[in-house]
Amino acid sequence: MTNSKKVPRTRRHVRRARRGMSLVELMVALVLLGVGLLSMAAFSYAMTTQQRHAMNQQVASMVVQSRVDSLSSIHCQALAPSGNQSGVVVTRGVTERWTVADGNDTKVIYDTLTFKGRKKPLAYISVIPCRD
Repeated sequence: MTNSKKVPRTRRHVRRARRGMSLVELMVALVLLGVGLLSMAAFSYAMTTQQRHAMNQQVASMVVQSRVDSLSSIHCQALAPSGNQSGVVVTRGVTERWTVADGNDTKVIYDTLTFKGRKKPLAYISVIPCRD
């Protein structure tokens, strides 16, 4: 049988066991935290921009729906009786250009909308049948 003795720990071994984070590990953690915070800020900005564009799109669709409803309630004889009837209206930052053209027993409504943040205008075409 061998006589096994426990080897006492020296101060050198104890220091290695208690060692904390190194400066490099701390810098890497801070860089990762910074990248994460910057990406969250960029995501927040993108969502705010998309929400603003969605609100403009919603206003634009309500403007078109209102225009079509109001023109649909007018009798065909009174709506563009002598050629085309048109107009331009600005509502909450949305510029609407509309034209009513006379067709064979129909009235055609061309509605074009432009607003800030959109490069191409939105174009809508609606046909109102004349039942008079």
